[in-house]
Amino acid sequence: MKMYFNKMLVLTLFATFVFVINFGVKNADSKIVTNVPSDVTGSETRAIVVEDFENSKIANNSEDDGWLVTSSPKQYKTASDSETLKSKNPVMTLEMKYLGGSSRDMKIEQMSVTGLGKTKDKILGIKFRFRYPGKNSVSIQPPKEVDWEKRTPVMTYDQVLRTDVQERGIQLPGRAKAISLWVHGRGHPYTLELWVKDYKGDVHILDKQTIDFVGWRPLTFNIPNNVPQATNTYPVTRTAKLVRMVVREVTNVGGIHSATSRRKASDVYVFFDQIKVLTDTYEVSFDGQDLHTQFDGGDKGKSTNNNTNK
Repeated sequence: MKMYFNKMLVLTLFATFVFVINFGVKNADSKIVTNVPSDVTGSETRAIVVEDFENSKIANNSEDDGWLVTSSPKQYKTASDSETLKSKNPVMTLEMKYLGGSSRDMKIEQMSVTGLGKTKDKILGIKFRFRYPGKNSVSIQPPKEVDWEKRTPVMTYDQVLRTDVQERGIQLPGRAKAISLWVHGRGHPYTLELWVKDYKGDVHILDKQTIDFVGWRPLTFNIPNNVPQATNTYPVTRTAKLVRMVVREVTNVGGIHSATSRRKASDVYVFFDQIKVLTDTYEVSFDGQDLHTQFDGGDKGKSTNNNTNK
């Protein structure tokens, strides 16, 4: 009986091993099949810092490079007289600044592939106040897009303008699974949502998180599987990008605002630090994969929206 049990155990383990070899690793392979199979296959899942707010700028308008803050409803910039601008502006305060400080719980990245996260001296802060309660929101747009690894400008073809433009966005290396962001809240009834744009041009709004807490807290936003980040052609990986962060006011059911509105009777402060991506950076490698750079004159400095992440 014991010998029979041992024999069945060995057969079970062998069958499990064969299943893992034939299916487990195969599913982790790149979709591209080359003449010479890869010597190592699988995934390279790791966390990569894509923004640490240490050297970025703040934009004064949509044409400038840097972080840009806007609101809905829009803030009045001009009016027929100063009294109207002061008494009827729906946005009483809207500011963005870089400040010194950071969360003590956030670790320094000693081995950073992007070079970001090695220091934590600065944070990005916003200050706002709406005159009336309602469906108010503050949008924060990233600087103009650069290659996450080479830090060179990335141009995207605009169907309307019929020309290449440098869109706002932070590239998410590899096939991103989640985005982590440190947020400092002050207990105000607002939520935070992240907007991710895929290589096809479609924008996906990730599940919102509450920022109705006090102090620093890391928030994690999962990226659903239906966000396309790969194709069957080389390069397999097609980079998505973070294009907007939205701080949105929480309204009561039916649009009725109760005692929570009293908490909005003063300025609201929200602070941000270190954006990190959990991603799979595995990419197929084959002989002659860089031949296109010679065809294009060896210009490796010019990036496109469909760059390979290696």
